[in-house]
Amino acid sequence: MSESSPARRILRFGVYQCDLSTRELYKNGIRVKLADQPFRLLAVLLERPGDVVTRQELQERLWPDSSFGDFNDGLNTAMNKLRAALDDEAENPRFIETLPRRGYRFVALATGADAAGATSAPAPASGALDKAEPAGSVLPGQTRQDTAVSAAAVAGKNVRASGWILSIAAVIALGGTTAWFFYGRSALSFNSRDSVLVADFNNQTGDARFDRALEDAFVVDLQQSERANIFPQARVETVLEMMGKTADQRVTAGIGREICQREGIRGLIAAGITRTGSNYELTAQLIDPRTGEAVRSYSERSYGEDHILDALDEIAASVRRDLGESLFEIHSADKPLPEVTTSSLAALKQYSDATALWEHGHYKQSVALLEVAVQTDPNFAMAHAALGVAYSSYIYNDPERGKQEYEKALALSSRTTDRERMIIQTHYAGDLGHVNEAAALYRSYLARYPDDWSMLLNYARLLRLHGHADEAIAQYQQILRVAPDDAKTYIEMATAYRKLNKLPESLAAYAAAFKIDPHQVYAGNVGREYGAALIADGEDQKAMQIFDEQSANSEMREDGIRSLALLDMYEGRYSDAAKRFQQCLVILDKKAYLSVGRVHLWLAIIADGEGNGRAEEQQLDVAEQNLKMVGPKVVFGAWVGQAYARAGLLDKAERVERAIEPLADAKNDEELGYLHLLQGEIAVAQKRYEDGIVLLVLSNKENPTELSSEALAHAYQRAGKASEAISAYERFISDSQPLLWEPQQRWLAAHVTLADDYIARGNAGDAEKAKHLMGALMNAWKSADANLPLLKQARNEDAKIGSGSV
Repeated sequence: MSESSPARRILRFGVYQCDLSTRELYKNGIRVKLADQPFRLLAVLLERPGDVVTRQELQERLWPDSSFGDFNDGLNTAMNKLRAALDDEAENPRFIETLPRRGYRFVALATGADAAGATSAPAPASGALDKAEPAGSVLPGQTRQDTAVSAAAVAGKNVRASGWILSIAAVIALGGTTAWFFYGRSALSFNSRDSVLVADFNNQTGDARFDRALEDAFVVDLQQSERANIFPQARVETVLEMMGKTADQRVTAGIGREICQREGIRGLIAAGITRTGSNYELTAQLIDPRTGEAVRSYSERSYGEDHILDALDEIAASVRRDLGESLFEIHSADKPLPEVTTSSLAALKQYSDATALWEHGHYKQSVALLEVAVQTDPNFAMAHAALGVAYSSYIYNDPERGKQEYEKALALSSRTTDRERMIIQTHYAGDLGHVNEAAALYRSYLARYPDDWSMLLNYARLLRLHGHADEAIAQYQQILRVAPDDAKTYIEMATAYRKLNKLPESLAAYAAAFKIDPHQVYAGNVGREYGAALIADGEDQKAMQIFDEQSANSEMREDGIRSLALLDMYEGRYSDAAKRFQQCLVILDKKAYLSVGRVHLWLAIIADGEGNGRAEEQQLDVAEQNLKMVGPKVVFGAWVGQAYARAGLLDKAERVERAIEPLADAKNDEELGYLHLLQGEIAVAQKRYEDGIVLLVLSNKENPTELSSEALAHAYQRAGKASEAISAYERFISDSQPLLWEPQQRWLAAHVTLADDYIARGNAGDAEKAKHLMGALMNAWKSADANLPLLKQARNEDAKIGSGSV
């Protein structure tokens, strides 16, 4: 027979239940947050209810290694927190009586209960309740009954006389308590839109687990508040570089104060941790950056590492109070830190290190460490959410795996703060492509947290990527009013201007970004996007220089070579481009399925441009093989299927369409748009022109891209609708310049098609329009391979125009 588990030690008093086994305190069944040391103090008092527990005994049991001063401060702090948790008062105690200079006594009736809540006999009590003096002394000549009657008469008069006074006092006390509970007081004249900077945690324990991890946990705790606008770490690095320091410079209190003064940050929080034996002390200061004065200081002890996060939690609540948050607001949004992060310090460090790696572009190392974090603590919700973001990003392009991680995180929403839960939901909707839902979630979040720089930037990006570039620019301008020195915002805005074909504004935004941070030109896809803007402005050599510099960097070599290959294609050097793409295939990891697939798609485009149908089909077949493994199957499948349809390989185009049609998310406009793009192309290739045009109009409405715009123009051309074709091609050429991505060659070919349409129409001014189009193409292709069919066609059109035969 197996042994029964030991009974849990539970005591009840008033509306409270104290579980001594799990070290948890409940009020009316709801857990009350109580730090480790105040709880230990309560447990000692509950051991002997009614007896005096002396200060000396408390010191020996709870503060054995402390000096008298430290013990005195620690005991007073712990008792104050214990009374606050029990809604008790030293002057009128219901539970804990203070005996000045002697100690404390638990004076309430405490009863035992088993784990199911059954109440047992009262715990034995002695002292105050059992040894109380009689109500009054017996005077000579009186019996105790006489004394009782006399005392009652006097008491009646006193009650009537003092009733009004007590009533008034109660009203005043209630008003004071209400004000104290519902209204905060700020230690820094801190306004709700002000921000604070959290300096790097001063870890003096020698334990590497606390490096960065406690700071991240502290920020999570503070950000449960709608008032605590934490200055973002990414911007700290930018400011450090502007100060002539490295981005990884430790932010001490002194450096933090300088950052605050430069950026107009209202408060600075400097926190740290020390260790004595197995005990830890966490401290923090709220500093006024203007004067350098510590306007508030905080200290909490943890007896053993298991309660470090509880101690940090207590400090965070005190800081929130001193930033002007009321107790009501704090209690309304104050989940215990170990519950909303992780109780594992190892997992917390792994997560913190992983997020830092991701921010600095070390994506593979970041994801590997996040995977370790969720193995260490499978219930670490924010680590699962970070994996969801990573796998859904353009870095990994694995939306199915990202979806799985997001769903794990949302299933653990009780392990997140309300703020984090809203962030996860918003990012998930955005990564699913549910644009309307994501936009609504962003607006809801920003209504509560209007100064969250990261979410403002993400919302603007959502608008930019989904056909609302003008609204995105307005958001970027709002962000720059808050953060005028943020290079990334300028880069995002530059991309939005390019989307609107506003080249001067785009180049000006890029210039502002690179003036702030010159290294940004090589970050992610920035180099290629900036290069495309330079090419559009006729600065091909400058773009080539940037791509060459990327190619010389081992970490960006493939990106640089790919950009050079696309520039070769733009300038008609197909042979050189093919060689560079072959180099990319050697460099790329074979498991980078999307990147490998796209290279084969570009090689197919080159073969098509050279008039080599067999090579085109072979490259498309290889690209289709990668479709089985790529993340964004609908999008990439539509690209490959559209190329099959244009090449007349209808059976293969239909095969791709059958593969992706069941995968298209009905709430994802991008996926629906690409599915209808492929279906429209197949219909046009089958000469079902009206059906094809309907589908392509729908695609262009759901997901307007250069691919859908060109496809619609091509459908009108094939259907013999000359006027509609000319209008559609004019829009395609003038409203976009899709350089350095898949539609680039079709944009160049459209110049010849539209010029030919102008010549065929023969209206006044059409010859000049055709001449302008041919001039633009011939200028771009001045060094093009001589055998390209499109070049020959362009020369014929140019000759017609030059001879005046149009």
